[in-house]
Amino acid sequence: MNKTINQIAAVFIAQASLALMPALSNAGNWVADYSFSADASYDDNFFMSQQEQDTWIYSVKPEASLIYVSPVARSELEAKVAVKRYSEFGQFDSEDPAFDWKNSYKTQRSTWLIDFGYSENSQRDAAEQDVGVFDSNTIVKTIYVDPGVDIEITERDQLGISLHYNQRDYDANDFSDNDNQSIGLNWQHRLNEVLTTTAMVSASNYSADRTAISSNETDYLQTTIGFIYKYSEAMTIDGSAGYFETDAEAKFFAGPILLITQSERNGALLNLGVNYDYEKDNFSFSLSRGLYPSSFGEVEQRDSVGLGYEHQFSGRSSSGINISWYNTDALSDERESLSVSPFYRYHLTEKLQLNTSYIFRRYDRQTILNAVDSNRVNVGLRYSF
Repeated sequence: MNKTINQIAAVFIAQASLALMPALSNAGNWVADYSFSADASYDDNFFMSQQEQDTWIYSVKPEASLIYVSPVARSELEAKVAVKRYSEFGQFDSEDPAFDWKNSYKTQRSTWLIDFGYSENSQRDAAEQDVGVFDSNTIVKTIYVDPGVDIEITERDQLGISLHYNQRDYDANDFSDNDNQSIGLNWQHRLNEVLTTTAMVSASNYSADRTAISSNETDYLQTTIGFIYKYSEAMTIDGSAGYFETDAEAKFFAGPILLITQSERNGALLNLGVNYDYEKDNFSFSLSRGLYPSSFGEVEQRDSVGLGYEHQFSGRSSSGINISWYNTDALSDERESLSVSPFYRYHLTEKLQLNTSYIFRRYDRQTILNAVDSNRVNVGLRYSF
């Protein structure tokens, strides 16, 4: 399946590129945007361990974007670099660049899309959502390519074809270099002005290699049916339910001995989302059960719940809260995390914004008797040119 996805991807990317190239030569407008952020944070349990160790974290992040817009095309290039320094743990100091290039081109009955991206980050920045390793200063380099096309079949029916390629490479051998590629079909049928039905099927291949330790490959299939319901002008509800199957082969190198295991899994997929946006209030809720390709070479099953709320007090200030919960069921262990983050934002001037937040985190590894907590306070300024 890996070879088949690669062949389809090559043809699809070529077609998307050919569609976009003439569009960018048409008359359009160019818009440039720049910003600069500076933050200071205090974390009382930097490694999320039983023996708490605190640190101050300082970061600066310049960002720039260049946007091209025409009646039929849009191209947006974003670039940024995050420079981070730690008062107690200098080995984690980093300079993390990232860029994203997103493109779209519209014809009478279709929209072509192709996105590219590259980033460098400390692996510990994703530890909560990934494998829960907070004491590693490994840097991960990520490349992604996402081409796709949405085709209007009839006035009520739309077919989407999407490809996805994601590659993660680590500068140390404590994680598995991996790549994940998939092809998906998504169909939407509009029943009336407020209700749309959906159906999706995707086939994916995930391969991971950890030098002299392990080599894993997983094929997995996902299929769902669902709906999008526009309850009111302010509220939209969407949901889906489905089924997944995985077929995995894992190779473990124990000196001169090679151990090979094969496993199959299946289960349910679930997604429910609510979005409410009206005047001064914005509310979002999400509930899901899905699959996640981890940095340890496994395709894991994950449950998650997210809640976000923001209230606009005036044109200059707003406040809210973000809550997220994850429970990951992996072959190696089970992990649970909780994050609660109230925040406050205030525009000191038209271009200068003050951002403050408090983050409470709890992480529970089933292999350790007690869960661990941390508290982080953050104050930052963002200036938009």
